[in-house]
Amino acid sequence: MSQKTMSANFLRGVPAEEALSHLLPMVSEGYEQAIKRHGIDVLQYGYFSGFGRLREILAGIHHVDPARLIVGNGGMEVISLFFKSLPRESCILIEETSYDRVIFDAMQYGHKVIGIRMTPDGLDVDDLNKQVKKVTAVAFYGIPFHHNPTGITYSVENRAAVEDICKKHNILCGWDICYETLRYDGKKNEPITVNEWGPILMDSFTKTLSPGTKCGYIVLPREKMEFMEKVVGNTRLNPNLPTQAFIAEFIASGNYKKYLEYLCGLYRPKMDALNRSLKSYFPGASSDRIAGGFFATLTLKKISRDKEKAFVTAAKEAGVNITEGWGTVAPNMLEEKRKEGLLVRLTFPACKAEQLEWGIQKLKDLESSFK
Repeated sequence: MSQKTMSANFLRGVPAEEALSHLLPMVSEGYEQAIKRHGIDVLQYGYFSGFGRLREILAGIHHVDPARLIVGNGGMEVISLFFKSLPRESCILIEETSYDRVIFDAMQYGHKVIGIRMTPDGLDVDDLNKQVKKVTAVAFYGIPFHHNPTGITYSVENRAAVEDICKKHNILCGWDICYETLRYDGKKNEPITVNEWGPILMDSFTKTLSPGTKCGYIVLPREKMEFMEKVVGNTRLNPNLPTQAFIAEFIASGNYKKYLEYLCGLYRPKMDALNRSLKSYFPGASSDRIAGGFFATLTLKKISRDKEKAFVTAAKEAGVNITEGWGTVAPNMLEEKRKEGLLVRLTFPACKAEQLEWGIQKLKDLESSFK
């Protein structure tokens, strides 16, 4: 790709086109096999908590009773159902930056969202302890593996400390683990252990399989299941049963594991290119130790609030698509974060390595010359 035609799109966290092309024949064959095997079972009403075989498979992965799982139409649906199940106007603790749609959805249910500071190892435990003494929080939502948007992965010790504090203060601890298996540095993340009390796990096949399949699930404590099932039944009847049957067979066949290995190999050079570029051009101002997932953040310290729109426009004209990331910031921390400079969320899997390197360098050049 020549310099004249070079561009970089950091806007959306979508899987790479080559990944979906690689998956397409397996999906086509898999759906056909699932329909033939399960027949009208997946075309009729039923299984409103999720397709039985898939619930059993996922329960085996997490070492829990299948009766503790609800499988729905995507990760965002099960997260939204969880928020809907909480008493109205609950206080929910989140990380200082988080998935923007989660923040919006929680607030749509009337909940108050309070951000907790983060460190390179996860949540700032001192700030968490401070907040739980100030407010009566009902739940905590966090993304412990390859965090969206920062890319941070919690240490095992930090995860345990967060869970202990939540348990001590009777706060539902919810981990969104949708990026757990998407680690590209050759290492494996240590899974979260689920006990009778929790923590709650929320997961999605959006990034590991495809967005179009729309399948996600939640693992809950037993005592929460009866009410959650009523919430689910009052919100929708069936989830997408043909998709869930396909995913169940895809996992059981071993092809899902092989596909994850393919994804990790595909995304590693892209991740490496992003890390190199951020470390080179924005040391100390970026997430430059990404080990997996889809995202990183960058704070452009020279771009003040009054210059944000002009900078985003200039970047687009130069071939770099970005947007300000303020929708990812917890409301109570927004003013403080905006004083640091323009926050940009970067996504990398759908870009080529050379586009990522070119795009980061171009952002540096623009910031240096911007007036």
